Amino acid sequence: MTGIAAVQAWPLDQLGAAVLALSTGAGEFRNIAAQVSGSLSRHPDWVGATHDAVQRRISVHDALARRLANTIEAAAGTGRMAWEALVPTRALLLQLVETATLSGFVVADDGTVTPPAANRAADAGYLSHRITTVLGQLINQDQTLGLQLQQLSALLRGDLSVLPHPDGGWAEPRTLIARLQKLDQRAVREFWEALTPGEVAALIDADPETIGNLYGVAFDDRIEANRRAITNALAREVAAGRGGRPRARELRAMLAPAPGIDGKPAPRRFVAFSSIGRGRYIEQIGDLHPGIEGVGVLVPGTGSRLDNASDQRRRALGLARSAGAPIFVFNDGTLPQRIAPPLARLADPGAYRGTAIDAEPARLLGRRLADFGLDLDAEVAYRAPGTPTTYIGHSYGGSVVGTAEQYGLRADRIVFASSAGTGAAGGPPANPNPDVQRFSLTAPGDPIQLAQQHGGAVHGGDPDSTPGIQRLDTGWYSNDGRHPGKLISGPDGHAAYLDDPRSTAMRNIADVIAGRSPTGYVWRAPDHAKTDTGLDYLLDALRGPLAQLPR
Repeated sequence: MTGIAAVQAWPLDQLGAAVLALSTGAGEFRNIAAQVSGSLSRHPDWVGATHDAVQRRISVHDALARRLANTIEAAAGTGRMAWEALVPTRALLLQLVETATLSGFVVADDGTVTPPAANRAADAGYLSHRITTVLGQLINQDQTLGLQLQQLSALLRGDLSVLPHPDGGWAEPRTLIARLQKLDQRAVREFWEALTPGEVAALIDADPETIGNLYGVAFDDRIEANRRAITNALAREVAAGRGGRPRARELRAMLAPAPGIDGKPAPRRFVAFSSIGRGRYIEQIGDLHPGIEGVGVLVPGTGSRLDNASDQRRRALGLARSAGAPIFVFNDGTLPQRIAPPLARLADPGAYRGTAIDAEPARLLGRRLADFGLDLDAEVAYRAPGTPTTYIGHSYGGSVVGTAEQYGLRADRIVFASSAGTGAAGGPPANPNPDVQRFSLTAPGDPIQLAQQHGGAVHGGDPDSTPGIQRLDTGWYSNDGRHPGKLISGPDGHAAYLDDPRSTAMRNIADVIAGRSPTGYVWRAPDHAKTDTGLDYLLDALRGPLAQLPR
């Protein structure tokens, strides 16, 4: 326990000088931040994407400077409180000790008093109580204010045991992460951009699974967090004896380098990841940087899940190379794994939930895609200002993209590729971009044509015939693919062109992303080919149960 001798030796006279220096330093930081922040106002004629990107970076550095100034001011304020509390309390303590000593009492270092004679025992008891009480107050003040100064000093030194809290004050990393999960993603981004690299690393270390999936966190930091989360997920699979199963094989592939747009091996990058259930992820293929032709987001359809992420990556890589643009594969949720229930359960409305005939997965994923769009816009504005963004929804993913637009997704271009419909939320698109361009492409004889024609109550209708959407040519497979030189048509025409980057359909999608001129629709065969596949019979069987599904 701190004793009287230690208290008497405290150099409190230095505290006042330290407070003055801290207050002066905080003021200087604020002045510098104000000068930098106001620098662009002296150039009112400078406008455009580059100006906006510079303004954003200045805002980030301004926030950092203001936060540093706030921390220094807080240290000065705490030091001032310490001066105002400790100096008079110590003076009172030393006065009591001096009075007791001059009266012949012996004062121990812990404040207890011994009388000079037996008849002075009562006086000794009174003095002992007074001195130990004041000493206890002094020690409590020192510990409380000292802890605050230690925390502030740790922030200034870069010690990461406590971090700044968005509501003010400080907190340990896990407490801070719990608060960030409750913030709007714009607030998360504003807070995150003002963190130092060390603070970011501390939060990733504390909970990579949460940080890797937290909208508002910078993509590079989410990618690092998810690298650790994938490593942890693989370790769990191996520990559970499932190291040879498809999930573990896919996780190993996700951690291994893979060819990039330039053909050189590079680490795969995941902006979102979870191994729970069927899993979910967002994978980035290619870099965001000035000069790229565009940015694409590919939303796959029924059957897509974590265990076949590498298949979707292969398709996106071909598209990225053809477009000369980075592509994000968006599978940040649970897509249907079946088109429809088994034949034996066609009459059961409950059997349709979670299938491609159910609109609810599209609504859930559509909201997440709209949220992701806000993050992507912020990343593009920082790394590739002015670059247009295209969202491509294939099959059920087309309904997801259309639903996201109904929920406010901002996009420059939309492509409905063999899409189930134009959106499951009901109502028109709420895209804030008035100049958005929309395209569709569906091969003749593609079975999805039946869903487009008859499933409007579920997925929003046929994009090929919706006003404002330009239908594009699906054309032919390339000469070096699985279907050399053949017309893209029939059941294979629903998705096989995604595996052929040189096909007419994929080149058209790439042209949309890159801002080139795609080829418009060319009639080559009837959309609804006469077949004996039983699809019409199946559709008739579905009408009753479909009418009972919630809209």
